[in-house]
Amino acid sequence: MNIEVITLLLETNKYNPCLCNVMEDTITISVGEKKTLRPSLMKWIGLVYCGMPNENTFSLSYMETTGYQGYALNLFYPKSMSKIKIKNVEFNVVSVTPEKITLQQIKNPLGKNSF
Repeated sequence: MNIEVITLLLETNKYNPCLCNVMEDTITISVGEKKTLRPSLMKWIGLVYCGMPNENTFSLSYMETTGYQGYALNLFYPKSMSKIKIKNVEFNVVSVTPEKITLQQIKNPLGKNSF
């Protein structure tokens, strides 16, 4: 990032150098529920909470479709993990139970981490 861009961001008060991340967008997903993260006409990106296969692990399915084609990743995380990263987007794990999970997306102040 060059000096002109940083100066412009500081002048317009859209960037606070003290904040490396800004937390927004808390989502709660129940088991089997599909949550849309990025809707559009031809592309869909979402998460499905798959529950807890055991008491120390939870599972999320990241799904992405373009037209009639798509793929899904079944991701497993330890229950003790407080931050997870899915396709360059970070989430705080607020709470996780066998029935539901609450995530809070950590947004980059410059908007570079999105799906």
